[in-house]
Amino acid sequence: VQHLDPTHESMMVDLLASHTTMPVQQAIDGAPIEPEHLYVIPPGTYLSVSGGAIHLSQPQAAHGARLPFDFLLHSLASSSGEQAICVILSGTGADGSLGAKTIKEKGGLVIAQNPDEADYDGMPRSAIDSGAVDFILPVAEIPAALIKYQRRISLSQKQSTAASSATTPAWLSEIIELLRERTAHNFTLYKRGTLQRRIARRMALASIEANSMDRYLDFLHSDPKELELLAKDLLINVTNFFRDPKVFDLLAEKIVPELVRNQPLDRPLRIWVAGCSTGEEAYSIAMIFREAIIAAKKNIKLQVFASDVDADAIVTARTGLYPESIEAEVSPERLSRFFSKEGQSYRVSPDLRAAIVFTVQDVLIDPPFSSLDFISCRNLMIYLSAEAQTKILSLFNFALRQGGILLLGNAETIGDVKGRFDIISKPERLYRHIGQRRLGEGALSLNAVSGLRPLPLPLPSQTATNQAAFGDLCQRLVIKSFAPAAILINSNHQCLYFLGSTDRYLVVPSGHPTHDLLALVDLNIRSKLRTAIQKAAEQHVRVVVAGGQTTHKNVAVSFSIDVQPVLNEHDELFLVCFIDEPARKPKADRKIPPEEVSRVAELEQELEATRSELQGSIRKLELANENQMAINEEALSVNEEFQSTNEELLTSKEELQSLNEELTALNTQLQESLERQRTTSDDMQNILNSTNVATIFLDRSLKIRFFTPATRSLFNLIPSDIGRPLADLSALAPDADLLTDAETVLRTLAPSEREITDMLESWYNRRILPYLTEDNRVEGVVVTFADITERRHGADLLELAKQQADTANLSKSRFLAAASHDLRQPLQTLTLIQVLLAKNVHSAQGQKLVTQLDATIGLMSGMLNSLLNINQIETGALQPEIINFPINALLSHLQAEFSYHAKAQGLSFHVVPCSLTIQSDPLLLEQMVRNLLANAFKYTKEGTVLLGCRRHNHMLSIEVWDTGDGIPEDEIETIFNEYCQLDNAPSDRDIGLGLGLSIVKRLGDLLEHGVRVHSLPNKGSTFAIEVPFSASKVGPLPAPQQHETPNKATKPVVSTGKILVVEDDRNVRDLLEIFLTGEGFDVTTAVDGVEALDLVEKGAVRPDLLLADRNLPKGMSGTESAAKIRKKLPNKLPVIILTGDISANALSEIAFENCVKLSKPVKVQDLLHVIHRLLPKSRSV
Repeated sequence: VQHLDPTHESMMVDLLASHTTMPVQQAIDGAPIEPEHLYVIPPGTYLSVSGGAIHLSQPQAAHGARLPFDFLLHSLASSSGEQAICVILSGTGADGSLGAKTIKEKGGLVIAQNPDEADYDGMPRSAIDSGAVDFILPVAEIPAALIKYQRRISLSQKQSTAASSATTPAWLSEIIELLRERTAHNFTLYKRGTLQRRIARRMALASIEANSMDRYLDFLHSDPKELELLAKDLLINVTNFFRDPKVFDLLAEKIVPELVRNQPLDRPLRIWVAGCSTGEEAYSIAMIFREAIIAAKKNIKLQVFASDVDADAIVTARTGLYPESIEAEVSPERLSRFFSKEGQSYRVSPDLRAAIVFTVQDVLIDPPFSSLDFISCRNLMIYLSAEAQTKILSLFNFALRQGGILLLGNAETIGDVKGRFDIISKPERLYRHIGQRRLGEGALSLNAVSGLRPLPLPLPSQTATNQAAFGDLCQRLVIKSFAPAAILINSNHQCLYFLGSTDRYLVVPSGHPTHDLLALVDLNIRSKLRTAIQKAAEQHVRVVVAGGQTTHKNVAVSFSIDVQPVLNEHDELFLVCFIDEPARKPKADRKIPPEEVSRVAELEQELEATRSELQGSIRKLELANENQMAINEEALSVNEEFQSTNEELLTSKEELQSLNEELTALNTQLQESLERQRTTSDDMQNILNSTNVATIFLDRSLKIRFFTPATRSLFNLIPSDIGRPLADLSALAPDADLLTDAETVLRTLAPSEREITDMLESWYNRRILPYLTEDNRVEGVVVTFADITERRHGADLLELAKQQADTANLSKSRFLAAASHDLRQPLQTLTLIQVLLAKNVHSAQGQKLVTQLDATIGLMSGMLNSLLNINQIETGALQPEIINFPINALLSHLQAEFSYHAKAQGLSFHVVPCSLTIQSDPLLLEQMVRNLLANAFKYTKEGTVLLGCRRHNHMLSIEVWDTGDGIPEDEIETIFNEYCQLDNAPSDRDIGLGLGLSIVKRLGDLLEHGVRVHSLPNKGSTFAIEVPFSASKVGPLPAPQQHETPNKATKPVVSTGKILVVEDDRNVRDLLEIFLTGEGFDVTTAVDGVEALDLVEKGAVRPDLLLADRNLPKGMSGTESAAKIRKKLPNKLPVIILTGDISANALSEIAFENCVKLSKPVKVQDLLHVIHRLLPKSRSV
């Protein structure tokens, strides 16, 4: 189990697989657990085991951090019990600490990596602090420990199974007796099976074979430490805050508020947590009661008694310091209210701590607390025999008030509850005491306290248990009826144990809580009690002092104080008893003679004065004693300081010795460093001498510190010049800015670089850098001169070549621009001649030749367009004009343009409309999409071509899909190269030059539009152009280029319109006139724009449509002519510009004048289609 990022896949399986021969796999829900397999938790899940299978679940919604390791360990402890083994390795946080305690409780093994070798020691240290770790080992030693433990525990389990039906082995009784004699614990009434399993576990941990019990007994006799470890292992100190949340939810919601609501204000709420271990259960219950008291707004005193047989666990509970892992058990609200953060731990608040009294108590031997409102005894009786359980339940029956609450563990029950308890909640093991007792029931045997033994009753049918119960009942009744109130104290007057109704003789003082008996008794008897304790301590005799008086049921009761010294091992204790004196019969009234009345009053006054003086003297004596104690404490403190100073002096002596050794070692290291420094200096000198770079080292005053031999080629330097200012030397290379640049570098610390030349026309790259010391201080500058003569000459040659290339490129562009118009004119002439020939040639052979001529003209036109487009992109003649425009206008135009081609090829062509606005150059983007569509129709023999858009974040993907042959994956990158055509020989140019996709790629780079390709062979291809979209205002959209084709499905129409043709090329002008006249139009021609404008102004022609070339003579272009002719006519004149110029400027100019642009050579069908669309149609023929 690792702490993995839930949002990323884990590589742990791959990493571990290379380090083991076992199969390594990521855990799968429901998979059976197989031997010799390694399972790794998936990211973002919790992993648990049960029923021999793995189970995955989503992390529980918790207020703290996720604890997947604890989750697994809890399930492992439940399913595997004593066979569970937990290994905690390097990791941050406290994950695993709670689960390790559960493993330990079930008898499993817990191993933690030595924190000193862990990269992150948080997890192993937290587990060690919990007290649940059996072994703390380096990682390299853990495998051997696992194998050794598993071998021994397996053997012991086999032997335990074989001997399960036998009687208690003799060695077990011997171990129990040894523990009773040499430790503070008696395990006589514990379950035998539990004891045997725990002993077998300790044997495995001690590396003793299960069949070597004699060896283990000898080990116990000889090693007190192992005996203590065995005792602690048998005690099973495992607990948590708010263990079993459902139980505590029921307590907080119903049980505790009811107790608080019904509690009288003059009586404290008394609670006993038996078997409290390290205190978590007691603090949890106290928190719930404190919250209920605050919610009820009642001033009720809370008294919580928490007891456990383990003194070390009680010390932990009293300290109230717990690790950070309690964040998984205690809510943030309770953490902030009842705890304070101390480093990596939480400490219980003083208010909560003051409400709980922790004491060492064996519930099987020591007297119980009495008059209790609530008892919690969870997971204690499951380890005890049936006889012990019966006695403990009798004890609880005795200790609880009527209506008191008893809480047991989930695996515990009280058996026959009739007459003693009512069931509140059976699943949560909650019972209410109803106050009825049966003969023979009572608290646990008090024989260990009183030294008495019950006499055997002459009833042969009664068992030994009933006899003991009768004896317990008898002694308890005697103590309750006749025994005085008693308090056991130590030599410091601290109360250790209370017996009987001590509240009649004690008072609770104001201020901080105290256990000092002298502070708890009334002021009138304090001096008597102190005197009696001192006398008993000095003389070691029993001391009885009379004269005490208290009030019981509004009746004055006199009592005496009995102090008896008690020797308990090495502790000096005192038993203080408050013995009520029998009530005296009042004597008959005796009349006092009148002469004695005044004397009696006088004596009473003297007695009262004497009492006051005595009280004052006692008070002064107490103050003196306190001062003396303070002086003694100060003396002790001074003595401790002297001792500490002595220890510090000894430590200083050791430190000085260590320092001397360090200095000796340091001196040796310095010698070695000096030798290395000499070697380094020699190496550096040789490096500087061998380099051909002139270098000068200058100090902060720009004086020479060092220079290389190559520097002599630039400065007249000799060795004696070291220390001289650089300004005093004459340089062979003129460099007037050297000193200025050096001062600037010293001031700004920014490197300086400059190219200089000497008188021999050699070039140098002069660099000045700050001279930095090891501690980053600036102590001067370093000046280097690198010879760059060859590089400089090469750069000059390169610059010259670049200028020549630019000149040649510019000449090529000018040539192509001029050739564009000149080449398209004869192509247009050939196109018109081909059309006229097609009308006049009627033989099949002639028509075939005419068709071949048409294809040849189209191929030549396409090649010319591609070459000119590539040239414009290369020369930078194309300058994009980015505007916001709706993409649907472009899609609709292309749909109209390519629908004819789709029908001609028998393909399905679909365009999906889009309502978004994009940012791009509409003309160049249209050319990109047109090339992609042309490519799709060219390589798709059957099926569908689709044009549409997809939205991705802030980009719009314009996509062209086809069902053509597709593109092999290894050739996708090459299709954008110039002259690249798949499955087409370079010499076969019937389908073009292979420049279409290259133009798309270059236009995409120019517009910063990404171009993507996805293709599957024999399935089809998808080309996509990534264009940014915008919600900004839409700009003016230039008129799209018209490339319309006639719809052959429609019937031919006859137009009677007048067309004015303006063309400077005579052949094209004459052929257009012949062709259009043959089509039924009234045609007028003009050589240039001036002539055309003159015809309109004179009224010689009133055209319905203007067909003009763009490049016309006499300084007036076709678009300018159209604009001036439009001004002369009342109606807006439709204009077609027929041009061979495909430059960006031409396209923009035509679009600005709202003219329809047709590129030469134009097919006559396209020309007629546009004319028919622009002219008003006549009736159909």
